[in-house]
Amino acid sequence: MRRTTMPALGGAALGLLGIGLQFYLTFANRQLPALETVIRFFSYFTILTNALVALYFLAASLGTTTKLGRFAGRAEVGTAVTVYILVVGVVYQAVLRGLVPLSEWGRVADNIIHGLVPLYMLGYWLWFVSGRPVKLRTLPYWLVYPAVYLAYTLWHGLATRFYPYPFVDVEALGYRQVLVNSMLVLLVFLLLSLLLGAVANWRHRNQPAATQL
Repeated sequence: MRRTTMPALGGAALGLLGIGLQFYLTFANRQLPALETVIRFFSYFTILTNALVALYFLAASLGTTTKLGRFAGRAEVGTAVTVYILVVGVVYQAVLRGLVPLSEWGRVADNIIHGLVPLYMLGYWLWFVSGRPVKLRTLPYWLVYPAVYLAYTLWHGLATRFYPYPFVDVEALGYRQVLVNSMLVLLVFLLLSLLLGAVANWRHRNQPAATQL
């Protein structure tokens, strides 16, 4: 068994636990039809990104014997996923924490998906990924996921008048302010991407040649 297999499986389990608990609580307390509840649940960047992290860890646990495992093993992929989940944690702590009252189990789920999963992913990245070089020319591709999410959120909000986060609520803020807010979040993506990429490349250059992968 590779040394990354158990940590990767642990990360997948943590992410799935957080999503599963949050889904149970959301569905148990729903006031909307089941289908609409599910659609809204998976309209949150937090939920989608925690799911992406879980999928990344599951793929990483496969190793290099499969195409999916080799894809997950690329430093750019691991770094991009780390950026995504760190943005979840940073934006939540800076803007969203405390806006919605939570039950005891709600706080548990909340702390898992906004706190423990980002910290676990960061630790995994530092230990297993950051010693390899990151090609920063691939950075524009990293931004496709948040850009598609924003486009979906605005389209879905136009159709249903539901916006998962207050800073993208077009009805309350208008498109101009929402675009400004989105650019600020994009800036966070860029800064974290450049920071993690620089750290990975610095570590790669400064580690002994025998240990470089």
